Parts: sequence; structure tokens; C-alpha cells
Amino acid sequence: MLPALMVCGLLALASATAQLPSADDAADRFFRGYTLKGEAEKLEQEGNLQGALALLEQMKGIFDAIARNHPQWQTAMLENRRSLTDAAIGRLKARMAGQPPSQPAAAAAPAASMPALSSVAGAASPLAGLPSLGEVLGQWEASMRERMRALENQNSTQQEDLQKWQQWYQWASGEITVSRQRQEKLQGDLTAKDKAIAQMQGDVAAGRASKRELEALQKERASLKDEMQKVAQRLTAAQDNAKEAAQKLVEASVRIKELEKERNTAMSQRDAAQTQAEKSRKELEALKGSMVKDGKVLAEAQQKLTAAVGERDAMRTQLEGVQKELAALKQIQKPAMAADERQRLLAENAKLKEQSLKDATELKRWQQQAQSLEREVTSLTGRSREDQSKLADLSMQLAQLQKAAQGAPMPPELARENEMLREIVMRQLRTQYRQQQVRDEVVAELQRLAAGNPALLEKVAALKEGRLSLSAQEEKLFTDPAVRELLGAGGISGTLIARVSKPADNMPAPLAATLEKAHEVFATKNYAQAAGLYQEVLRARPQEVSALLGLGYCQERQRDYRAAEDTLKACLKLDAANETALFYLGVTHFKQERWNEALGSFEKGLEVNPRNARARHYLGIIATKLSLIERAEREFKMALAIDPEFGEAHFNLAVLYATWDPPRWPEAKLAYEQAVKKGVSPDASLERLLRGSSGGAQ
Repeated sequence: MLPALMVCGLLALASATAQLPSADDAADRFFRGYTLKGEAEKLEQEGNLQGALALLEQMKGIFDAIARNHPQWQTAMLENRRSLTDAAIGRLKARMAGQPPSQPAAAAAPAASMPALSSVAGAASPLAGLPSLGEVLGQWEASMRERMRALENQNSTQQEDLQKWQQWYQWASGEITVSRQRQEKLQGDLTAKDKAIAQMQGDVAAGRASKRELEALQKERASLKDEMQKVAQRLTAAQDNAKEAAQKLVEASVRIKELEKERNTAMSQRDAAQTQAEKSRKELEALKGSMVKDGKVLAEAQQKLTAAVGERDAMRTQLEGVQKELAALKQIQKPAMAADERQRLLAENAKLKEQSLKDATELKRWQQQAQSLEREVTSLTGRSREDQSKLADLSMQLAQLQKAAQGAPMPPELARENEMLREIVMRQLRTQYRQQQVRDEVVAELQRLAAGNPALLEKVAALKEGRLSLSAQEEKLFTDPAVRELLGAGGISGTLIARVSKPADNMPAPLAATLEKAHEVFATKNYAQAAGLYQEVLRARPQEVSALLGLGYCQERQRDYRAAEDTLKACLKLDAANETALFYLGVTHFKQERWNEALGSFEKGLEVNPRNARARHYLGIIATKLSLIERAEREFKMALAIDPEFGEAHFNLAVLYATWDPPRWPEAKLAYEQAVKKGVSPDASLERLLRGSSGGAQ
């Protein structure tokens, strides 16, 4: 029976996998090709150029196949990635063709013998061939000025467009007002004319008026009708122009904000680069001073060693002469030598032997000193090489400073590529979690039936390992605030993602697939299509909480606040403690400026999860609207206690302090500085206000 149950469990796993919505073939193929990029770069860094080239060519084949089989899929992004891959293949082939043969380490290492010492102090500088620090900084400053000038030109152009569209919007608004007034007047004239025609028809019937007079009135009415139709067309055209102008205004405003953010980023990069350049300059000067000092020490050691070697050679020559003289004396045979002469020669011989011993001792001492000096010179030579290596590395960093400071914003193709990769990873996480759910059910059944079977229990324990989770790097893929709000304040994990999209246990497979499709479309921010899919699920299952929650969120994003409110309230009737529904009901009330109702919704949500920083932030804003200043301060501070990186809370706290009675300038300045550090765009009006308070702040 147990094997049959295991087979059923595996079949259930396969069935659940088969019921999942099929992934976009082109997107999956692109993702598989993209993963080869990192592997190729790793092989290239390890020196395996042939392996890296093979992976890049495989990657190129995948992208070429996508272009052939899916010619309409993400053409700009795909062409950009194909061109980057071709460039990488060309660069790698050129590197392989021009790579010099490797040399033995022993041949490349400089000898530490005496002749090499004379060239240490005057060795070629590692800075040879590299630009000087002044040249690098000059080029970098020029590039930064050019970049800032380009940003200012773009900003000026956007400001002109903004002014143009504002004028156009004002003209269209005036045209709408005039057309409506004219339409109302014509409607009044038309009503009066209808009454006159009705009266004239009675007069004609009674013989008090002629048909010609009636026809004249009818022609006048037709003329009014035509004019009214023209005015209606004029009103429609003016409304279309006003709508287009409003859209252009929004686009120009967004672009201006992006340019300001890019300019602030460039200024931050410039400040960081200047700080790094100053630090590198100081390190360079310190290394140069150390090299000069070590060079002097090397020169002095070389002079001492040369003198010692000279003295040693002189002592050796003198000893050899004495030894030759002794040998000659031994060969002298004078039998008739006088006794006193013999004694003199013996005494002289003893003195020479004593002197020879002294000379040998002195020579040994000089040899030991020479060896000590050689070791010192070797040590200093090693230190010099280390200093030269550090100096070369530092010089290369300075040479690359210009390239690093010229970083351009990410091209649209790469931005779309990154967004698409995040969607693929999200889809794969959902698929893995659903597989994990089925596997958990199989494991639970196996545990129930495997009591008393140690071997089987051990296998079940192995099945329970490998739970789905996200690393810190993977969590960074999901930075959309809307996703974080929907998933709660506890961070993003595979479990939470699946929990949001998990269908009911008894939901039919086709309906579960529709619900999953709605979640996937929702993740692409196509709220209109996602809302339609959620409504399709709700027609079959009106009490499906996850569908109600998704539909309410989509309606709130589409600014259909009344519908969103009704949907979220229906969700809360089924699940009164649903924190996400309470939060978005509060957001819906907030955007309609229904402060008290929003206050109640956020407070109920905080009873479920007191650590929702965004809900605290909303409460701070509402308290400000209701003139509850102390509570506003408390809510902003509680939001920051939960999330210290919440830049908007810092900013609103700065505004609160600046408008306090009397203003609390030091705290306002500190909060504003923290907001800018946390990524909030600088606000010129608030900065002027804070600068103006410099003289009177205590």
C-alpha cells in the first residue's frame, strides 16, 4: 500500500506542475541565455578563456534563436543584448590571439645579487606611461562639467516644454469654459424656440398665424440646432486638447524630477570622487616619501657593503703574501746559520702566525658583517618592490577614476531587461513554491505511514530539506513599494509570495489557473487586465478572499476609489483581520481626503501588525491634516523607529518641525539632511526656508 501511496503523491506533484500556467517561452529562453553571462565572466577571470568563449557563443546561439522564432518579442532589448554578446566574443577572441606565452616565475623574478643593487634607487617609476594625477583630475573635472551642462540643457528644454504645455492647458480650459457657456445659452434659446414653435402651431391651427411664420421659426430652430452641434464639437476638441496637455504636463514634470535626481546623483558621485582623489593623492605622496627614504637607506647600505668587501679583499691579499713568505722561509736551508739569526726568524715567524690569526678573525668578522648587510639590502629591496607595487596599483586607480566618474545612466534596453528578469525570477519562485506545497503533502503522508521504519523516516527527513527561500541579493530584485505593501512589512520571501497567490484548497484547476494568471498580470502592473481576471474568478467564487484583495488593489491603483472601497469592505467581511485589506482601505479613504475614516482603517490594521511603518507614516500625515501636531510627530518617529531608512518620514518630520509654532529649526535641519541621505529629492522651497533660519535658530 505504501508504494502505491508514494506513486499517487508523485502523480499529484506532476499533475500540480502540469496545471501551472505555461511560462513565456521566449522569456524563459532569454533568462537561460542570460545566466550564461555570469558563468562566462567567472571563467574569464579564472583565466579559462576558451571555456568563457564557448559559453558566450552558446549564449549568442540562444539569443539568435529567439530572434528567429519570436521576431516580435522585446526587439530593442534583445538586439541590445545580442550586440553586447557579439562585442564580448570579439574582445575575448582578440585577447586570445594577442596573449603572450606565460614565463617561468624564476625567470621573471629579479635577482637579489650585488650588481642588481646599483639599479634599485634609480629604477624606472611604475607611473611611467600613466597620466599624472593633475591630468586625471583635470580630465575628470572637464567630463563632469560637460555632464552637468548636458543635464542643465535637458532641464531647460523640459522647463520650456512644461511652460508650453501649461499655456496650452490654460487655453484649452478657457475654450472649454467659453464653449460650455455658449452651449448653455444655445440650449436656452433652443428651449425658448421650441415653446414659440408650439405656440405658433396653435396659432396656425386657430388661423391667427400663417404657415410661413411657422416655417420661419422652424428654420431658426434648425439653425440653432446646427450651431449647438458645432459648439459641442468645439467643446469635445477643447476637452481632448486639455486632456493631452495635462498628460504632457505630467510627463514633463516626471522628466524634470528624473533630471533633478540624476543631477543630484552626479553631484554625489563628484563629491565621492573628489574625496577619493584627495585620499589617493595623500597615499601617493606618502608612498613616494617612503620610496625616497628606502632608496637612501639602500644607497648607504650599498656603500658600507662595498667598503667592507674592499677591506676584506685587502686583508685576503695581505694574508696570502704572509703565507708565501712563510713558505719561502721554510725552504731556506742554511746549516751554518747563527743561533741568534735562527731565534730572530722563529720569533718573527711566531709574530706572523699571531698576526695571521688576527687577520683571519678580522676577516671572519668582516664576512659576517657583509652577510648581515646583504640580508638588510635584500629586505629593503623587497620593501621597495612592495612599495612600487602599491604605488602602481594606486596610480592605476587614479587613471581609472575618470572612467568611474563618467558613469552614464542605464540605457532603456538594460532597464527593460532588468525588469523582465525580475518578472521571470518572480514566476519561477511561484512555481517552485507550488511544487514545494505538493511535496510537503507527500512528506506529511509518508511521515504518518512510516512510523517505526527508521530507514524510511530518514528519507522523509531528507525530503523536508531544501525549503524555498530568497537570499539578500535576490530580495533586492523586488524593490517595488507596491509589492512590498502587498506582501507585508516582514520582508519578501518565497513563502509570502506564494501565500498571496495561493488558491483555496478545493478550487477547480482551471479556476486556480485563472487566479494565478491574475496574480502574474498584476505583477506586471497591468491593473485593468488583472482586475478582469480577478472578476472572472469572483463570478465563480464570490467569497474568494485573495481575488477580492487583488481586485480592490487594482481598483485603488486605477483611482476607482468607490469600487475599491466596496471590494475591500467585502474582503474584510470574510476576513476581518486581513492587514493588507485594512491598509489599502485606509489608502483609499486617504486619497479621497476622508481623514477620519482613513484614521480608523490604519489603526485597525496596526492592531494586527503594529510594525507597519507605512501605516504609521500615513497616520502622521493625517494627524497633520487634523492639526494634531504632537501625534503627527509621534507617528513619524514611530515609523522611523520601525524603518530608519524611511526617507519620506524624515522629510515630513522636517516640514512638521519647520512649521511648528515656534519653529524647531535645528531638528528640522537634521531631519531634512537625513531625508536627502535616504534618497528623497532635495526640495528648493524647504532649503530656502531652512537657510533663512540660520541667523535666528537657537
